[in-house]
Amino acid sequence: MKRTIIIAILMILSITLIGCGSQSEAIIIWHDKEESVISVIEDYLAETLPELEINFVHKESLTDTLKLVGNNKSTAPDMYFFAHDKIGLFAEIGILAPISDFIDINTFDDYVEMTVEAATYKDVMYQLPLYYETLLFMYNKDRLSEDEVPTTSEELYTYMQENTDARRYAFVEQYSNAYYSAGWIHGFGGQILDQEGNPTLDSQEVIDAVTYHEKFIEFMPQGQAEYATVNTLFLERKANSIIAGPWLVPQARENGIDLGFATMPTIDETNLPIAPYAGVQGIHVLKVQADQPERKAKITQIINALTNPEIGVDLALVSGAAPANDLAYLDSQISSDELVMAMKEAAINAVPMPNLPQMDVMWTTTSSMLTQIYLNDADILASITEAQEDSEDLIDLMN
Repeated sequence: MKRTIIIAILMILSITLIGCGSQSEAIIIWHDKEESVISVIEDYLAETLPELEINFVHKESLTDTLKLVGNNKSTAPDMYFFAHDKIGLFAEIGILAPISDFIDINTFDDYVEMTVEAATYKDVMYQLPLYYETLLFMYNKDRLSEDEVPTTSEELYTYMQENTDARRYAFVEQYSNAYYSAGWIHGFGGQILDQEGNPTLDSQEVIDAVTYHEKFIEFMPQGQAEYATVNTLFLERKANSIIAGPWLVPQARENGIDLGFATMPTIDETNLPIAPYAGVQGIHVLKVQADQPERKAKITQIINALTNPEIGVDLALVSGAAPANDLAYLDSQISSDELVMAMKEAAINAVPMPNLPQMDVMWTTTSSMLTQIYLNDADILASITEAQEDSEDLIDLMN
């Protein structure tokens, strides 16, 4: 019996060692992306680095899993492909390697400045940016001509007054959502969170932005500002214009909408444009794997290969997102793409989503504040004060 148990244990150990050896040969990259996006990168790397075995693994709850295994050499991936906004959290818990460990930092002189800013936390760059997305002002050309597109907030307000009726809205947006309403706050020179991770909801700029924005909501759906409702109104031609993400574009075109893109209106009170958040998608490296010389050498090859502007072109063509590498815009396929170039122009004023750990708190408290004000008709100052206090308390608990 004892001999049988020993043999069984030896067999399990041998299988485990074989599995570890196999895994150690391949570079593992976790992601949460669509198959079309991953196929572009897989095909490119297979052609560029045929000597390397690279496995992309779709991972549900990617960020939560990384919190648990990011420092574990046997279970952590080598890299992951995700948005930039968790960089601060993962840098603080010590699982990320600086991207400068693998590539000359001067390479990023050729990148869209906003993407480099997004990838940087406490003066250290932790992401290789591949592409970015931001909200856009879109309109139905059958309902709104290019000459009629509002260029200022007051022009937009007048257009809404004159063109909203029981059949159709002139303009819609997700006004009670922090991600969507942040553009108005930035247009007043405000911010939700400062660079040190302190909530700033009770600043005069935020108060002014929320107060000013309220009058526009009178001419939008009352009590219904969620994603599905707002987008459906535009897709069903019951709204002439919308602030939305590029992910709405394929559906709009499938529905036969003659889609136009315009720059964000300028706020008359500040002479600043509505400036939405931008999300930058890219490659991050796990320190625990990069500390192994053989793996670091392979990771370095992959990182450098993915700086080729060609990958940005190919990703833009399948996703509609805008390349992070400025050199990609020299390609005529990109420079002639109306959607991609609209995002390129929007990147001039777009604000990278804060990559500070404290932002996890602010998404919840800010959206709750906006819901109270815009959907429940709560007092603006009282709601802002409560949200500021809640944010401070929750961030204190984090610390």
